[in-house]
Amino acid sequence: MDAPEIFNLLESPLTETNLIEASAGTGKTYAVEGIFLRLLLERGLSVKEILVVTYTVAATEELRDRIRGRVRAAVAAFTSGGHDDPFLDGLVRRTTAREEALRRLRAALRDFDEAPIHTIHGFCQRALREHAFETRGTFDAEMIPDDRALKEEIVRDFWRRHLYGGAPEVPGHALARKFGPEGFLELIEGRLFDPGMRILPEAPPVVLDALPPFREAVEAVRRAWPAARDAVAACLRDPGLKRNIYRNPDALLAEMDAYTAARRTWPPFDGFDRFTATAIEQGTRKGCTPPEHPFFAACETLRERAAAWTEQADRHLLFLKAELFRTVRAELRQRKRRRNIQCFDDLLLDLREALAGPGGSALAEKLRARYRAAVIDEFQDTDPIQYAIFETVFGHGDATLFLIGDPKQSIYSFRGADLFTYLRASHDVRRRHTLRHNWRSEPALIEAVNAVFRHPDGAPFLYDAIPFAEAIAGDVPERAVLTVDGRPSPPFRLWFLDGVRLEAAGAAKNQDRAADLIIRSVAAEISRLLDPRKGPRTTIGDAPLVAGDIAVLVRTNREARRVREALRTLGIPAVLHSTGNLFDTREAIEIERVLGALAAPRDEGRIRIALATDLMGLNGEALHALSGDETAWEDRLARFRAYHALWDERGFIPMFRRFLAAENVRERLLAFPDGERRLTNVLHLAEVLHAEAVSGRQGMAGLVQWLARQRDPVTPRLEEHELRLESDARAVNIVTIHKSKGLEYPVVFCPFHWRGTKLRQGEFLFHDPADDWRPTLVLTSDAGTGRDLALRETLAEDIRLLYVALTRARHRCYLVWGPFKDAGASALAYILHPTAGETGDGTAATEAGATGLDGNALRRELEALAASVPGAIALEEMPPPDAAPRAASPEAETALTCRTFTGLPDRDRPIASFSSLVADRALRPESPAEIGDPADLPDRDGEAGTTTPLPAEKPSGVFALPRGTKTGNLLHEILEEIDFTAASGPAAERLFADKLAAYGFDPACRETVARTIRLALDTPLDPDLDGLTLSTVGRTDRLSELGFYVPLNRLTPDRLERLLAETGIAPTSGFPEGIGRLRFQPVRGFMRGYMDLVFRRAGRVYLVDWKTNFLGDTVADYRPGALAQAMREAFYPLQYHLYVLALHRYLKRRLPGYDYDTHFGGVFYLFLRGLDSGNSGATGIYRDRPARETIAALERALLPAAAGSDGREEVP
Repeated sequence: MDAPEIFNLLESPLTETNLIEASAGTGKTYAVEGIFLRLLLERGLSVKEILVVTYTVAATEELRDRIRGRVRAAVAAFTSGGHDDPFLDGLVRRTTAREEALRRLRAALRDFDEAPIHTIHGFCQRALREHAFETRGTFDAEMIPDDRALKEEIVRDFWRRHLYGGAPEVPGHALARKFGPEGFLELIEGRLFDPGMRILPEAPPVVLDALPPFREAVEAVRRAWPAARDAVAACLRDPGLKRNIYRNPDALLAEMDAYTAARRTWPPFDGFDRFTATAIEQGTRKGCTPPEHPFFAACETLRERAAAWTEQADRHLLFLKAELFRTVRAELRQRKRRRNIQCFDDLLLDLREALAGPGGSALAEKLRARYRAAVIDEFQDTDPIQYAIFETVFGHGDATLFLIGDPKQSIYSFRGADLFTYLRASHDVRRRHTLRHNWRSEPALIEAVNAVFRHPDGAPFLYDAIPFAEAIAGDVPERAVLTVDGRPSPPFRLWFLDGVRLEAAGAAKNQDRAADLIIRSVAAEISRLLDPRKGPRTTIGDAPLVAGDIAVLVRTNREARRVREALRTLGIPAVLHSTGNLFDTREAIEIERVLGALAAPRDEGRIRIALATDLMGLNGEALHALSGDETAWEDRLARFRAYHALWDERGFIPMFRRFLAAENVRERLLAFPDGERRLTNVLHLAEVLHAEAVSGRQGMAGLVQWLARQRDPVTPRLEEHELRLESDARAVNIVTIHKSKGLEYPVVFCPFHWRGTKLRQGEFLFHDPADDWRPTLVLTSDAGTGRDLALRETLAEDIRLLYVALTRARHRCYLVWGPFKDAGASALAYILHPTAGETGDGTAATEAGATGLDGNALRRELEALAASVPGAIALEEMPPPDAAPRAASPEAETALTCRTFTGLPDRDRPIASFSSLVADRALRPESPAEIGDPADLPDRDGEAGTTTPLPAEKPSGVFALPRGTKTGNLLHEILEEIDFTAASGPAAERLFADKLAAYGFDPACRETVARTIRLALDTPLDPDLDGLTLSTVGRTDRLSELGFYVPLNRLTPDRLERLLAETGIAPTSGFPEGIGRLRFQPVRGFMRGYMDLVFRRAGRVYLVDWKTNFLGDTVADYRPGALAQAMREAFYPLQYHLYVLALHRYLKRRLPGYDYDTHFGGVFYLFLRGLDSGNSGATGIYRDRPARETIAALERALLPAAAGSDGREEVP
């Protein structure tokens, strides 16, 4: 392969397929911004035609802001005729048509919200949604964040099908091999995604014919034992037997008693082999005659037959493992389709499948026409599915494709990133480039890292296809440098810990003790750096080094916690940037206990448990004293009842806010040494619980149960529940290496890279170089070429982790090395002590070479390394951990003052909904701030409607169902999930029963609920449209709970009243005057809402809203006149006009050739209590179809002009 050329951001071609290998610190994002600008200006593309893909939501948002800022800077450059930035200045100077360039840049800024800058999943979702017919996608599939629960269901079904109901020895053997249902689930986790993965060995089905002879041998031993016991006991006490083997005959006899009395066959107890004839003979002293008994021969036979059965059972288990993959792959897709659900990986699989199918070429052509250029960031983290999509769409025709990444920083294999896909892609592209100028680090530090990764064979990263081009220091004017007492010093500090110190500390053979010694030394060095009274003054430029300038990089969360504790001991603040999960914290436990008490305020035991948490602050003595004070105890109980009532009346978040304030939780937590961490966790948990309470419509008990499930260790940990960062401006950063990728710090410590590379026993994955690097899963732990290759891949990733760690520093980097236990198999051993001409996996030769060097030899090689780059590497003994606790710095003693705010806050709400516009008429005036934001809630009817006198007789049927949102939520949820075309089937009956139980309804209501639902589905919606019933609408022709955002001009109650009067949308003359009663807060930003149902029939699209308002206890109370009055009083005409406007915008963007008059059928409000059992449609249905001119007027008045033609809404 030819060496890549250095990428010239101004001159390199913008056509065909290109790969840019960007080393650490070389300005990869800067290159993405520049490519985007050149595509706008030189290729004349619009922002909508340039696809940019990266791999996390956070990175997407950052990249979007960076590119937008770059376009703004380009506007300024072209306006002024030049720029300080060399690239922008060059771009201006080479452009002759500058006015045209300015026009394009300004258009790009105006349309930038439409720029397709996505994660890979976001791109696939959009492609599937915009081409739903070509991809045969479903319109309303529910997106779930994780499909582990479904996999667990399939695995348990598989276990029951293959291991239950047959011979008990089969599941017994599987469990003995640690392969119960959990073991099977762990086997497939993370390994199902790539359908091209090969599984070895190819295990055929096994006939278990060794089982009957084995059982016979077991029965022979059981039958013989009672009669043989005394004689066997005498044999075991024979003085000729070796006492070190037959030390305790009575214990062996007791174990044989238990085994022969038990029903299990295998495995027996540990000492069973000592009863075999072979063991007796081997355990006899020299010169003595082995005792003999037929029972020993029977045990010998059992052992031989057990060995045959075990070998056969192992092969059967191997077959089951392979069969499990086939079963889960097939079943998972089928069950998801039946349940109409998807997870994020399905988006990729569905798009790749569509591209590979019969219409794939046409689909790829449409995507190329939509996106004329694509820039794929962080491409080293790709996988075979993703690359197949990109290559199919953009690797052909006249599309432009830029793949940008760094194979040396591919460290996410545990998330599915496949380095070997990157290597295959590097052979497929038309042009390969590299970025070599490092703009991050000091020049001497760059030289040091270059020296560390020089390798005698030229392959520091183990694979020849990953070249190491030494970085070149970028020309940074007025670069700040780190100095010690005003003088520069070597920026790369290589700490060496020799064997003598390790032995003295008892750490030579104990990695944990070695780590403790290093951690204390790191903490002491940080203390010296930060406190000039303990050592030289360290500055960066003119500024003193502060705690926030320092990062300690770790591999595990346990290492992170140990470093934090060492720093805390010395009085140094530290903040963790770890991958810990919110639900694994102490605060999650405590909030579960507190919420459990608040949900059950009469349970005094729960209340005592809640009071004993750190959130509430009572210790044992205080609890005892409180229990003895009846008045104080009653006051506590009353407070819990008050919180309970507030939760019940207004929801979780208003209650929890009041709880935090009234119980002084913030102040109490901040008094702890890690108070900021605790408070951050509590507030994060409150947000998550609020979101679940709203989106999951959880009541008190349901929310507490949900929290308990999330805390269960078997529940999958989602990325959005990772711990948030507490305040870190004045704290040392403790970061996992994976988290540190893409970040940089002035000073970095790398204390743990000496740990050896290991490959766990059991199954392993490797990429077969003889089969185009195809991923291959081996289901056995047998040694062989495959295992060597897997170990090589593990070592290679450890080397890449080392590279990422050493390139995070701007000014100084610390690295620790020495003859630690198992360090010879580490990435550092391979890099610092390379063995020339090594072959195989690279680990054996490295370990042998490093282990064969004594401390002096190791030091000599390190001295040679330091001498190769004078002034860049300082080889020094690791300093002793002798620092005293850090005194308060003069900075900390500075008096604090409040900053004065002189601005005027914008009090316009950024997001509104129909509920928030009309909510003011239902709010209590004394406490509006404590009500949850109605804009965050789906629109649900409560008791809006006419006031109806109580009936003379007790109502029955649907009229007897409770009034309010509980019944509304029940019926809404059933209608959201039920198959309209099979409302009388077994699945529907199960759904009715499950939902009634979930909402706490009497099971006797089932028939009423079922009849109501079926009436809604069977009643003709419009007498003028023959056969228009919901029972004929399949899942693929409906969207339930369709959420939307639309941009919104500033809206006030007065403006809304004038607008509705001018457009004449009111169904009666009294409607505009009713609008005048609304007193919502002015809105400017977005309108949000949820449409209960959108369906299509005969080429037209309709909108349906379910209502459970109680208008009376007879069907006659739901005639058209009564419905019109109820609609007016609840402002529902406003609601459906807003919804029709949003749906109009949605269809305009997604339905080719869309025309309002042709394609929009109308609105139906179904009042579920009032539907006529005769299915006439004469009662219970309100119908309307707003005029085209009305919707156009609303669009012009409510929506920003820039969005009027194509929209910016996002519909989940």
